[in-house]
Amino acid sequence: MPINRTEIETIFKRISTLRIGVIGDFAVDFYYDINYHTNEYSVETNKEVFWASKPHSSLGAAGNVVNNLSALGAKNIKVFGCVGDDIYGREMQSLFHAIGADTQHLQILSSGWDTCTYTKPMSVEGESNRLDFGTNNQLDEEIFNKLLATLATALPELDVLVINQQFPNPLLNPKRIEQLNTLIAQSSDCLFVSDLRAYGYCIKNTILKVNTEEMARLLNIKEIDEANESACIEHGKNLQAQIGDCLIVTRGEHGILYLDKEETQNVKAIPIKNEIDTVGAGDTVVAAFSASRGAGASIHESLEIANLAAAVTVQKLRQTGTATLDEILTVYEKNSNKTY
Repeated sequence: MPINRTEIETIFKRISTLRIGVIGDFAVDFYYDINYHTNEYSVETNKEVFWASKPHSSLGAAGNVVNNLSALGAKNIKVFGCVGDDIYGREMQSLFHAIGADTQHLQILSSGWDTCTYTKPMSVEGESNRLDFGTNNQLDEEIFNKLLATLATALPELDVLVINQQFPNPLLNPKRIEQLNTLIAQSSDCLFVSDLRAYGYCIKNTILKVNTEEMARLLNIKEIDEANESACIEHGKNLQAQIGDCLIVTRGEHGILYLDKEETQNVKAIPIKNEIDTVGAGDTVVAAFSASRGAGASIHESLEIANLAAAVTVQKLRQTGTATLDEILTVYEKNSNKTY
């Protein structure tokens, strides 16, 4: 049976009491409008001066998972990662503090680490070339071991841990994921959900979220048509068998699949006629599924809530969106009588 409004509201009441940790690649998404055609020239360089306006920032990468968890009503969120002692690092800490996230386990590095930042100039033609900071940082093993030790201390008090890998040179590489696997194996009372762009084959004893492009890469095949449900299920079963754990496959406008050793479940996406922006939608799915499942919702209920939350965020343009209970209920009410 499809989820109903009362069930959604009951699950969200329990989400507010969860203790959730997020470890991985934290970033700042820094947006601003830019005008490339000003006809103003620098006296010093004789090059045209661009005009920027409306600067604003939000939490990105693993930070976007935290932001989504907060928007869903989670009150107790701990972050485990690294930040530079720089302008973007101070902005990240300010954004965390604004939503009440616990940053006591965020390692602030005075040297050798630029705060990871996606700088996004938005012109009338759309998003221009990004300028990225810190996505190829090199983290000292001693610092990572210290971070892992703090996680080990905190883990017995967590209900959910979300594990993120986003960058070309991430906080969590295969060797470090092996260390993390040891901690996971010792923590049977915690729900683990992972979203690893490159290293999904390394993680054990978690629910792994992938999109079809990531799944194809892990299976070493050219591509998977996300519109082809039977192909997605077949390839999903192959990947699930390889990793030996549960799998969530996001299929864009075609919905979300869940596979484990016993079953396959499918939730079709909510049709959207408006313009969409998919930036951060995968983070929304991870956050909504993790929070719902951690709050005791069934797999299917968790998928439905994740699906509703994603339908909210993809309609938020030129931003890294989140979804609140009220926004989710609005989408639910508009679509509750429709069959997909």
